[in-house]
Amino acid sequence: MNIVHGIQGASHAGRHGRRKAATRAALIQAGQQLIAEGRTDVSIATITELADVGFGSFYNHFKTKDQLFEAAFAEAMESFGHGLGRLVEDVDDMARAVSIGFRVIIRVARAKPGFASLVTRSGSAALQFDGALRRTSLHCIGRGIDSGRFSMPGPETAFAAIGGSLLGVVTYLLGDPMSDTDELVDSLAAGVLRMLGLPDEEARSIAHEDLPEGVPEEYR
Repeated sequence: MNIVHGIQGASHAGRHGRRKAATRAALIQAGQQLIAEGRTDVSIATITELADVGFGSFYNHFKTKDQLFEAAFAEAMESFGHGLGRLVEDVDDMARAVSIGFRVIIRVARAKPGFASLVTRSGSAALQFDGALRRTSLHCIGRGIDSGRFSMPGPETAFAAIGGSLLGVVTYLLGDPMSDTDELVDSLAAGVLRMLGLPDEEARSIAHEDLPEGVPEEYR
């Protein structure tokens, strides 16, 4: 084997792989932007123009625009789940961890109604999405149950109850944005903590605490 030729071939393959990955990333980013704007009825030409890639390159990665939007949504959910996990990883009290998660999720939904609408349209399927958000939630809830902090019968049951509450709240706020206030969101978080078994006064106190510094200012 010609060693120089082999090295050149590997270098070419590496450049090709990087270009291909960059194109896919650009398409995913464009898809996420369009979802956030509530514009999922656009043409593939619009998507590739927004991504600044060639029209034909779309089909090297996705068969349909629906497939792109599904991938864009899944990657956004996974990224958000990891971010939320980092926010609560040093929180010792699982009641506070659940409160932070609930309040941040609602605030993000308020800031990104396009994504929020896609989640609510997905319904129970969104709760079954096996990603970082679900894993973090089940971990925190499980720890809360094991420590006696929560009185729910099991993590899956509690997750379904909290997730159903989230979907209902987001649907309500999307339909009546004028009612969407931080005070309302925090009061609803207190309701979730009461559902998990916390006394009323403690639930209200925890749900109105300042959010961690790691939460972006736009979501505070």
